[in-house]
Parts: sequence; C-alpha cells; structure tokens
Amino acid sequence: MAAPGPDFRWGVVLRRSKLDPDGTEESTDRQEYEIVHYIRDNDMGVIIQSYKDIASGWKPGVPRPRFKHALVDLASGTIDGIAVLNIDRLTRRKDQVRPILNALEEMGGRLFSLEDNLDTADDDPDGSAELKLQQLVERAEREARRTSQRMKLMAKHRARQGLHQPGSKRPFGHTPDWCNLVPHEVQLIREAADRVVAGDSIHAICRDWTRRGISTTTGVTFWRNDKLTYILRSARLVGKREYNGTLIDLPDVPAILPEQLWQQVCEKLAPKRRRAGRRESRLLSNIALCGICGLTLIGDVDSDRDARTYVCKKRPAEPWACGGINVTAARAEARVNEEVVVFLNDRRRVEALLEQHRLSGPERDALDARYAELQDNKMVLEEAAFNPPAGVSRLPRERYWELRTQIDQEQDQLQRMRAVSREIQPLKAVMKRTWTEESWLAQPLEWRRAILHLVTERIEVAPDPGHGGGKKGAMGGTFNPDRVIVKFAA
Repeated sequence: MAAPGPDFRWGVVLRRSKLDPDGTEESTDRQEYEIVHYIRDNDMGVIIQSYKDIASGWKPGVPRPRFKHALVDLASGTIDGIAVLNIDRLTRRKDQVRPILNALEEMGGRLFSLEDNLDTADDDPDGSAELKLQQLVERAEREARRTSQRMKLMAKHRARQGLHQPGSKRPFGHTPDWCNLVPHEVQLIREAADRVVAGDSIHAICRDWTRRGISTTTGVTFWRNDKLTYILRSARLVGKREYNGTLIDLPDVPAILPEQLWQQVCEKLAPKRRRAGRRESRLLSNIALCGICGLTLIGDVDSDRDARTYVCKKRPAEPWACGGINVTAARAEARVNEEVVVFLNDRRRVEALLEQHRLSGPERDALDARYAELQDNKMVLEEAAFNPPAGVSRLPRERYWELRTQIDQEQDQLQRMRAVSREIQPLKAVMKRTWTEESWLAQPLEWRRAILHLVTERIEVAPDPGHGGGKKGAMGGTFNPDRVIVKFAA
C-alpha cells in the first residue's frame, strides 16, 4: 500500500441526482475541479480514476455501478484511496457505510472528504474517523429525506396552482419565464414533431440538427437522442405540466404543438418495453456444450421420469442444434460441482488464472500515468476557458468543448481497459476460504454461474455410447460421469 504523498493513487467519486434537461452535468465537473485542485496543490498524490454516477445516493435500490466499481478497485488495490467533495456525494445511506469501511480496512485504504475535513489517513487510535463518518452519513440521510419531502410538497402545491416547475436552464422553445415563445426554436420543434410522426428516427433528426449547427439553449451544437426526446415529450409543448400521471393546464404557458400532434409524438417516442433477458434458473443452462454439434445445452424436463435434464434442442436462438444430447441435470451438475470445488481449493491454479487477467505492473503504471496526465490537461483547459491569465483571451467555448470531449473519451477508454481486470475480482474472494461442495452450493446461483464463466474454458457433455441403457440385473440406466468434461482456463 502506497503511503499518503505524491505517489498516492486516488479515485474521485462524483455524483449528482440527475442530468440537466439538456444532458449536461455541471455539478460533477465542479466537484472534480475542486477536489483535483486541492489534491494537486497539497501534493497529496495523483488522480488515476474518476467514478461519475448520475444517480441518487439516498433513494433505496437505485443502481450506482461506478460507486461499486470504486469499492472493488479500492479492495483490489487498483486505487489507494477515495476522494469526495463531501460525504453526501459518496453516500447518503447508513447501510452503505459498512461496505465502504470494509473496503478501506481490507486494503488499508484512505477516505478523504474535502468539505467535511475528514481524512482517515490521520492518526486515529480511538476510531474517531469511523464515528465521524457514521455521523456525517446519518446527517446526510436525514437531510436527503427532508429535502425529498420538501420538494414533493412544493411540486404538489405549484401543480395545484397551475404553475410550472422552474429549472436552472431555459427550456427550448420558450423564454426563461415560460410565458413567451422563441420563434426559430418553435419552428424547429414543429419540424421535429412532423418528422417523428412521419417515421424519422430521433437519431436521424439529431444527426441532421448537429450537422446544421443548431444550438441548444446552452450553446452546444451536438444533439443527443435523449436530449431531443426529453424536449419533444415535455407537456409544456402543449401548455401543460404532468404531475402524478395527470396533465394540468398552465394558463400562462403558450402551446407550441397541437395536443393531438403531441400525443402522436409521445406515442412514437414512448420507451420501448425491452424483453427481459433469459434469467437462468439452472447452473449449466447456456454454459454446457453439446459434445456433438458444439452448441449450448438448455434446461428441460423428462416427463417420463419427471426429472430435470439438459438437452441439445432446436430453438430460435440455436436453429442448428442437433438434438443428440440428453443428460440428467442433477448428475451433470454434481460432476461439475465436484471438479470446480477441487479447482477453487488449488491456490496455485487460481493464482495463475488471476495473473492471466491482471494488468502487469508496467501496464497499470502506464494507465495510471496517462489518466493523471489527462486530468492535468483537463485542469489546464478549465483555466484557459474560464480563468485565463491577465491579458490572455478566453478559450472559445466551442473549442473548449471539442478538446474536453476528446479528453473525456480517452479517459473512458482507459477506464474500460481497467474493467476487464475488475471483472476477475470475485476470484480473489474464493482464495480466502477452503471450499466444500456444501459451501459452494450455499452460494447464490448467479454467483456460481459467474465463477464458472471465469474459471472454465469449456464444459462439454459427450454422447453416451450405450445411450444410457440399463445393465443386466440393474434398475434403469447408469450414468457415466466421464461424459461431462470440464476444461479449466488455468
């Protein structure tokens, strides 16, 4: 573990509750700017990762994948510490404190909160840092609950009075007070609505508007699908607002579209119900392969024996399945479970598999250095655009966003390169215990399937030369465990 100082590797956790209507997220940029400057000015280390979640830190059940990535990277030693502007940017829920502390304790990591004056690297013989963290999160959770209740109450009363909900950005097509129209933007909205009803895709319209250099209300000339969809589905286009599923008239807000046309647009742009992916209920479904045609086996039931099986079966996803393999599920799974438990207890083989996926020291250092360099470039760009030296002109906004986008894209690419290394992290946990078939079977099915994907190169069920026929004097067929062939990745 690196000591706090110039070589300390920080991951910065950034969060805001939602995107602005035009797709920007200035709040996270401000957080990043303040944290990075403080760490640089105080020689506290380098920023090698940013974890930006656009999700609530308080609402239960809200997915925060980047927050989880930060904890995984901290526990694996990819980063040495987590930095936040204040604790409520990290979490506003008391039940998330323990996972954070576990990750810190496991790797001796460091948590730094700029505005809360919290740094777990300080001497802490009496556990005061942990107590302070608990208190800060508890306070943030109380404030989040009160804010949520206050905002809901305010929205309810404004809706009852027929008033719009003000925002920080001017809505496209209306003036800032919503009481007048902006003619050229109204014309564009009507054009887009007609094109949507005629069958044009939002993507095609956004690409066209970007090519034509049409500006958003913030001056950006790059149009995103979600941004334009948000505008066209907004009830303000017909002089109304939506509250609790009901459309409420806004007398002072002029309509841009006829209501019938707007309803047609909303129907066209309604979120498509995606068919949920197949949720597997068996260990080897779509993992085990047919030993004849090489396609995946799926779960089935043998009605004659009332037994669950794995079969090679023709279906829409695999129309070329040969249908030549049928094996009792319990027996195939028992064979796989037995071999996997042996593998997980072989520390040398698990270490070898980890090493295959782990970034080497030089590779990791190169990623860290490049990310830190890009972070410095971003800060220089901020200064050039918003705080240039005396006598120097500001960097034009269009050029700023062009260069900023290039930096963000390269940083995203570096983070994706790390993601491959992050996916193998569950294997680290398996090395901390001795496994038995009972302890293996006690784990959740999805976890066991994930481990199978990681540790096996191929699980194949070969045909039975005897076709499962019974032997003389024996009841029923016999199972040959050698039919189930497990090839491990290391």
